[in-house]
Amino acid sequence: MPTLPIDLKHWLYDSENKLIKTALAQARFNQRKAAELLGLTYHQLRGMLKKHAILFSESDEK
Repeated sequence: MPTLPIDLKHWLYDSENKLIKTALAQARFNQRKAAELLGLTYHQLRGMLKKHAILFSESDEK
């Protein structure tokens, strides 16, 4: 648990970023599996990848 006072938006952004990267690594960078691990749809995960600038080229996804 972070110590207060805290910049909540920054903490949430960092936490989301870490969870997304962890899920991607656990799913061996399969975005559909990572989305499932996070309880998201594939399209929701893709939106979060864009928000967090965690983008992969088409060749990286295969």
